Amino acid sequence: MPQSRRLLAIANPISGRGLAVKVAPRLAQLAKQTGVEIDLRLTQSAGDGRNLASRAAADGFSGVIAVGGDGTINEVVNGLGANGLPLMVIAKGTGNVLAKEIGAPSDPMRYLKPLMQWKTFERDLGRLNDGRLFTCFVGAGFDGECTRLLKERRHGAINIVQYGPIILEALNNARFTTLDVEMDGRKVFDHASYALTSITPRYGGPIELASDACPDDGKLDLMATHEAISWWSVFKMMVRGLLRRVKDSRASGFFRGARVSVNAHEPGGAPVPIQVDGDFAGHLPYSAEIIPAGLTLFATR
Repeated sequence: MPQSRRLLAIANPISGRGLAVKVAPRLAQLAKQTGVEIDLRLTQSAGDGRNLASRAAADGFSGVIAVGGDGTINEVVNGLGANGLPLMVIAKGTGNVLAKEIGAPSDPMRYLKPLMQWKTFERDLGRLNDGRLFTCFVGAGFDGECTRLLKERRHGAINIVQYGPIILEALNNARFTTLDVEMDGRKVFDHASYALTSITPRYGGPIELASDACPDDGKLDLMATHEAISWWSVFKMMVRGLLRRVKDSRASGFFRGARVSVNAHEPGGAPVPIQVDGDFAGHLPYSAEIIPAGLTLFATR
């Protein structure tokens, strides 16, 4: 292993109720045993992760470590850009969408062998029309409202207990009925209540909502449904996802392609919120395209 290789570790001090900053001794141990220099930097405010990652290559780093939850990881990915430096993910958040998908650990020492071998792999990235990159999915409707409410009420680290009241309120708010979806320039679904554009089959953990998706096939997968959002419809969707039988729903459609556009015309111009990789990201409309093999990650074993 060349001694000149350096990694920039970017950690969010509030992720996982402060667990992210406690990773420093394990990073130091990883550096000592691999001979790779690791420079730890803490974010202070939103956007810091992106800014630090965007300068990493120019500052002479060979790769970047993202220590935190979904928000931190998405910031770092956007700072690296498509086809940027390799990324190591240390899961220290609440949702850990990408981390669960790739099997990323919370302990940096699990990367000992891959780092010594400089073992990496590639997977696709998605890019929204505003330039924002995503690694897993974009949801329009119910989950977008959940993330909007969470961002509005979040103070410090996220506690899993916060999700209960937020989900109940989102169920009441997210009664959308006019989502229209185009794929590769052709309308494929209209008057949907919810739409999910995905790179990966999993929707966090074991739930699969885009069962045909493959993260390295150069395609986006879309799931849209006409079924009205309610606690019962969401429960059924989650159960089907757990059983990998989401396609059993007669109210849903599934499509694959390189580009997706989602719009809505809700009564009174009501905005439809969206989430990107588990974080609130504004409102419809959006369009997305796939970037084949756009993200390089360190192998987890």
